[in-house]
Amino acid sequence: MQQLKRKLQTVNISPERLHFYNLSAAEGPRWAEICSEFSKKIIALGPSPIWIALKRKQGTGTPGEPAAEIVEGQEQ
Repeated sequence: MQQLKRKLQTVNISPERLHFYNLSAAEGPRWAEICSEFSKKIIALGPSPIWIALKRKQGTGTPGEPAAEIVEGQEQ
């Protein structure tokens, strides 16, 4: 896990975007809690650098444009 997080940093992706959990099928409520918490964390981190790079490559974002402006221009 630590090695993978270090590799993510080499491609400018926050290691906070990666987490592993070991749960049994009987832990449905815990799974829902983890998903909710992680979703909030990802939203707080903002758009993925990979997503931003792909949008720029497609011409929907420009270098130097803040990520929020790229996101606001997208349909959800």
